[in-house]
Amino acid sequence: MYYIDAQTQDYILFFLGVLAFVIYGMSMFFIMVSHFGVFCHFYKKTNSLVLDDSLPGVSIIKPLMGIDPLLQENLESHFTLNYPKFELLLCVPDDQDPAIKLVLHLKEKYPDVDCKLFTGGKKGIINPMVYNMAPGYENAKYKYVWISTSRIKASTDIILDLVNKLQPPNVALVHQMPFTTDAKGFAATVEKIYFGCCLARYYVAFNMLGQCCATGMSYMFKKAMLDEVNGLIYYGKYLAEDYFLTSALHEKGHKLVVSAIPAQQNVAASSVKAYKDRMVRWLRLRLNMMPIVSGILEPLGDVFPLGIWIGWSFYHFFGISPYYVFTFHVVSMILLDYIQLRMVQNGPVLFSFAEFLAAWFFRELLTIIVYIEAILQPRTIEWGGRTYLVKYGGLTTIVDRSKKALS
Repeated sequence: MYYIDAQTQDYILFFLGVLAFVIYGMSMFFIMVSHFGVFCHFYKKTNSLVLDDSLPGVSIIKPLMGIDPLLQENLESHFTLNYPKFELLLCVPDDQDPAIKLVLHLKEKYPDVDCKLFTGGKKGIINPMVYNMAPGYENAKYKYVWISTSRIKASTDIILDLVNKLQPPNVALVHQMPFTTDAKGFAATVEKIYFGCCLARYYVAFNMLGQCCATGMSYMFKKAMLDEVNGLIYYGKYLAEDYFLTSALHEKGHKLVVSAIPAQQNVAASSVKAYKDRMVRWLRLRLNMMPIVSGILEPLGDVFPLGIWIGWSFYHFFGISPYYVFTFHVVSMILLDYIQLRMVQNGPVLFSFAEFLAAWFFRELLTIIVYIEAILQPRTIEWGGRTYLVKYGGLTTIVDRSKKALS
């Protein structure tokens, strides 16, 4: 049996202790940058645009599958945009989809809106969202394309901000940081805390520092620039098409910009299980694309593991009680997260501070279950009633072709 001598143990402990301070310092730096970015960037109007025909036209692609109680509200928010030139390209996977009836109703209600309905998708594409959107993308007539998923609620301020930030020649894509509309219930509170606290801790910082960090819920891009890197349909071989197409644009030297207005996910019914399954799916995707970052650095950067680690490090070097350090760390993170949430919300939240605390602790503890579930089957992704096998690097194959409504 191999034994580690005392000197080697000291070196290992010294390295782990110093590494804790490095990781902690980096985490705090990113959190401070995110706070600064949200405070200085979010909800700040840039140069005013004149609403006339000089503005570039926008093709809005909205993939639909199935129907939920708030889908009409989400769709209608696009039909009622106050923008001079836009077209709505609504895409459903087949001619039996229940969303078709709603689309036809809205087309009749708003006859002056340029709206087209596409059914059937495009064969040979693995990603169900890209499969759905492909006909809309191929038929988009404007040079600016806005992909707005079914749960996103639009507004005139949003489209104006996206268009305004996309106009500089070196900007290829403008994306919205995911957030949620106000909804009552514990699960809705957990979701709002995830997007407004956990995600925002690093999402805003990476964008402020010029790194490639974007999601595909709501983003506008110059079609010509995306076509330079093979176009949207090419990335349908990945489930995380947003990661690969934004990476390709970034590597090409184009600039990605975060919108001043977070994306408004507007969902009728939230559940803790649906939230947990979504987190597991996203983590499995990241594990196959960035295994070191998502498998090691991400969990070490979560509030409780990082607090335990830095508490041990303070005790190891300075003899300070790890309980004091851990408590100070958790309290500080709660306050920082709550301040950031209120800034991202741009106003009061529906829940009390006590409800925030309960949901915050629950979400942080739930990350342990999410991580364990994700690493037990890292290659298997369940989405939209289908099962996918994701290879290292992101390439995906369909395992189970049974079809249900996308969650």
